[in-house]
Amino acid sequence: MRKLIITILLALIPSFACAGEVITVGQGSTLEAAIHSAMRAAIEQEVGALVESKTLVKDRQTIVDDIMINSSGLIEGYEVLSQTQSNGIFEVKVRSNVNEDRLQTGLMTVLQKKTVVETNMNDPRIAVIALDDDGKEYAEVENEIISSLQGQGFSRLIDLQQLDSSLKMRLKNSGSDPDLRKSIENQYHVDYLINVQVKLLQTENTSAVVLSPRMISVNNGEIIYSGTFTGNSRMFSNSGLEGAIKSASKQAAYGISNAALKHAAQVEQHITIIVTEETMRKFNNDLESISNQIKSLRGVRNVFKRSVLNGVTQLDLNFDGTAPELVAELNENGFTVIEMASEYIKI
Repeated sequence: MRKLIITILLALIPSFACAGEVITVGQGSTLEAAIHSAMRAAIEQEVGALVESKTLVKDRQTIVDDIMINSSGLIEGYEVLSQTQSNGIFEVKVRSNVNEDRLQTGLMTVLQKKTVVETNMNDPRIAVIALDDDGKEYAEVENEIISSLQGQGFSRLIDLQQLDSSLKMRLKNSGSDPDLRKSIENQYHVDYLINVQVKLLQTENTSAVVLSPRMISVNNGEIIYSGTFTGNSRMFSNSGLEGAIKSASKQAAYGISNAALKHAAQVEQHITIIVTEETMRKFNNDLESISNQIKSLRGVRNVFKRSVLNGVTQLDLNFDGTAPELVAELNENGFTVIEMASEYIKI
């Protein structure tokens, strides 16, 4: 059920950790050559198990060579754990600290990222809105995030400029209200909402902006990402405030867009299944039977009952694949799929 190519591309997505520890073995005619071989192996291991693909990834050796040509600064530090010499060949075991951000930058094209998004998330619709405590909207923050998302392969970005003022006032406090999410979903057909709370902090000498973004699945309320980013300026003026906003926006855009792409590339997906009254009747209102049958499907694990409201039951599960793949499994096993989104299926 796992998609090999998605697993490969997942390995190419930027990590938020500064550096990752990797233990590898290298050989060479000198100690230095053996250490360099181990470092190369560490970099290659962090890239992932690359294979040939005519559509998504270049030839394995080509892409590894591309990485090595630009490998300066990828290893932040290393420790030789052991070394031996036999017949003039040195062999070392090395613990390397690989700078994952530098490693991954530029390895995936926008087309490759877009393919991941379309395959795993069904090309979702994403809305971005940034509001302060007074309900004022910050287009410069939204535009920075939108641009960064587009660079990560997300193309269906929704404009909430005309959002009802009452909804905006509710959004400035929380985007996780189920009724609010439903209103936005109905009005704009949004799959994910990125809600950024903006706070301006000004003194006589400084200007600061604090951005607190959340990316929320509108379908099930799951928080995909949250963070806090601060931009500062020593000048108390419009230009100083603009600089602070720009600095914080760039940081927030980087964090959100990378988190969104990494979420898209996860092999295991969190999916909500809505069981209608009609399906319940088909199974004689035996929810345990429905749950067990769904759990028996290939790739499904950990089925949880979350809620029962007006005869409609919500199940959450982990699935080793994408929503379209789960739909295929459901259809093959006697379920009728009525609706589907990236993390939501109604049967």
